[in-house]
Amino acid sequence: MKNNKNARVTIKDIAKYTGYSIATVSRVLNDSGVFYSQETFKKIKKAIEDLKYQPDAIARGLKTKKTFNIAFLEPWTSEFFSEIFLGIQDTANQAGYSVAIFSSNFDKSQEEKNISSILSNRFDGVIISSAILNKENINKLISHNIPVVIIEKFIDLKEIPAISIKNLEISKKAVKYLMELGHKKIGFMGEPLEVGRVDSRFRGYSKALEEGGFGFNQEYIFVNENFRGEDYARSFKHIIENIEKIKKCTAIFITSDKIAIILIKALKNAGLSVPRDISVIGFDGLEISKYISPSLTTILQPRYEMGSRAMGMILKIINGAKPENIELKAELVIGESTAPPK
Repeated sequence: MKNNKNARVTIKDIAKYTGYSIATVSRVLNDSGVFYSQETFKKIKKAIEDLKYQPDAIARGLKTKKTFNIAFLEPWTSEFFSEIFLGIQDTANQAGYSVAIFSSNFDKSQEEKNISSILSNRFDGVIISSAILNKENINKLISHNIPVVIIEKFIDLKEIPAISIKNLEISKKAVKYLMELGHKKIGFMGEPLEVGRVDSRFRGYSKALEEGGFGFNQEYIFVNENFRGEDYARSFKHIIENIEKIKKCTAIFITSDKIAIILIKALKNAGLSVPRDISVIGFDGLEISKYISPSLTTILQPRYEMGSRAMGMILKIINGAKPENIELKAELVIGESTAPPK
């Protein structure tokens, strides 16, 4: 073995340590599954751990014509996207891949820079989460034959597989729940409809009203066209500007937990109480939603699973498979922010 503690451990070192040939060690490292027993596999894997072997990414890339790097594009940094990233990263680690995060912070020029960096650095695949400001950027990735998976089907390109939930159905269920409590003046609040799957959530809201026999009232729609990701001050200002109209509602269905929490704060500042005066339903199921007062009724999205399944799907594409779209289950979680109207 090497005397220099800082020297890089090689395949030859593992072969000497285990007594197996370099060829056998290489087969195990490449997970080829041929010409070695399960016992051999376990011994070599243990030696890899004992010697703290780190594969040479450059040499590995030259041999396989892969970089073993995946890009994750997010529209802004938040708890929601962080948990998706954890699911991606854990699955990537198991497959020997690394993941780089690119956040546009809801800025078109930054998104362009991110796409240029991805193209110049030869990523093996790209996972795009929830929204992209310029959809032509997706075509750039496709034209360079880079595998792409999107989380939430926000673009109708059949060649791009997606991991998503049934946004329309779960939104309709949430609004119908408000109706069952006795609410008739139900508002809708959220980001611009072109962001992620907000359009599907709005259609679910509208469909529930239609099926419940309620007319659509434009005065109950509060869409922040100046939305800028995690800009809480801007969201709070938008709500305050519309507070008199919001007071006309007995319940509000909101497209994100963060905006729901901001609304609860704004209503309190205006002398109103949730759910006594207005019931509130959020969307995402963020961990913080359980600990605010009142705890938030929300739609729980399986964020970690979304990331994990997206990474699994990109690996299948890289290996030549043609995966189908996957729809995961979302759940309406009842908190303290909803109650019958007074």
